[in-house]
Amino acid sequence: MKSLVVFTTLVGTAMLAGAALADGGYYSGTLGARASGRAGAFTAKADDLSAVSFNPAGLANLETTLVEVGNQSSYNASSFTRAPTYDYGHVDAVTGAPLVTFDKVSNGKPWQALVPMLGVASKLGRKDWGFALAAYAPPGISQESFPLGGGQRYMMLDREAIILKYVASAAWKYHEVFGVGATAEWIHVPRLKYSLMIDGSGTTQTANPVWSGYDMVVSMKGSALFTFNAILGAWYRPVPSLVFGLSGQVVPSNIVTHSTLEVTPLDASLDPRGVRLTRNGSPANDVTVTLPLPLLARAGARYRNLVSNRERFDVELDVEYVTWSRVKRFTIETNGLQANYSGQVVDLNQINIEKHWRDTLGVKLGGDYAVLPGRLTLRAGGYYESAVADPAYANVDFPGAAQFGGALGASVFFRRFEVVAAYMLKLQPSVSVSEADARVYQQVPASLCPTDPTNCNPNLLPGQPSPTINAGTYNASSHLVSLALVYRYGL
Repeated sequence: MKSLVVFTTLVGTAMLAGAALADGGYYSGTLGARASGRAGAFTAKADDLSAVSFNPAGLANLETTLVEVGNQSSYNASSFTRAPTYDYGHVDAVTGAPLVTFDKVSNGKPWQALVPMLGVASKLGRKDWGFALAAYAPPGISQESFPLGGGQRYMMLDREAIILKYVASAAWKYHEVFGVGATAEWIHVPRLKYSLMIDGSGTTQTANPVWSGYDMVVSMKGSALFTFNAILGAWYRPVPSLVFGLSGQVVPSNIVTHSTLEVTPLDASLDPRGVRLTRNGSPANDVTVTLPLPLLARAGARYRNLVSNRERFDVELDVEYVTWSRVKRFTIETNGLQANYSGQVVDLNQINIEKHWRDTLGVKLGGDYAVLPGRLTLRAGGYYESAVADPAYANVDFPGAAQFGGALGASVFFRRFEVVAAYMLKLQPSVSVSEADARVYQQVPASLCPTDPTNCNPNLLPGQPSPTINAGTYNASSHLVSLALVYRYGL
């Protein structure tokens, strides 16, 4: 069992890194009620506060000072039914290894009430300029929880992540022909929590795919105060009825969380003192986790139908490319941390966890229609995004399949006020993974199979370190409702 805490640390931190922020990558959904109602087709339009994220160059087109307060609430359903598996850890002398089936497990915390956004944008008296300050939580699923005894227990028990962005933007335009802009981002992660189960069995050739008398809960929590990033954007209007937009997240930065680790055996009699972590002989349990951020590029083309120089409706087509393949691994730095368990002392060095994410491509189509110009505007849209994860590495910690869906929205105007509402549906096709194809393995610290083939369990494939735990069927969907109040001064 001398490697127990090494793998405990590895699992408790790496799995958090892959899960806590994720749903098709770290972020999901659409920022802003008006953009949400268009299914995210907003790169070329970008004419409210959410331009700070979509395309900061759009701020140069503001005609007034704008104050916006908004929020997104969601219901995020996800479920997993583990495939039947033979329990080689509890073999009957007569009948052999029993075939165990599993009930479907579902996210026990599907409701998410708050994803706020607030800020102000203004020309500050400059004809060809626009500026903005904003604070918001990027859309995503902040909480998930699954049962302790569920079929997913060796993948994840629960997690919570809170992410905030504080941004400052500026934009400039040349007449009505083109504009450029930039946003500086301060990314703040005030809370990051994660827990899952590992098998701490101390014998070789172990294989307990369902449960073990040495099961242990690994829990971790942490935060990241500051990460810098930036967004650049531009638009070009060759004729009044046609606008092209381009923007991108351009800094290849990393989020580094400062975290603490706790390991709790389900059976306290294994070692009454538990797992003890030290550094230079003194108690310590801090680690840092590095999460690479992807680069992102958006391009949009927008057609405007003009009646007497006033826009009656528009249609926009956007393409979005995200370099999730940049997330090749997560790095856990223990800074000399040592693990003490059952009289063993083990150095915990830097741990690199390989991931298998790939770049995603999204296509979004949406638009507005002024039913009653200056009074009522309706909007709608649809989108598709390719899968971020190979099915062989599917996991309950984030739905990695392709996404598609649609959105509806409306704006009602009362003098200087605009009330915005939007509904967005996100669906992911069901993903099924067989045990032969599955590539997520149970963490069994004492397993010597990778380095000594004679210690491999004979019931597993040659060289397989431990049982696969991600075979089964995955389903996920989200219902998102966005509301915003916009106040324009100077009309």
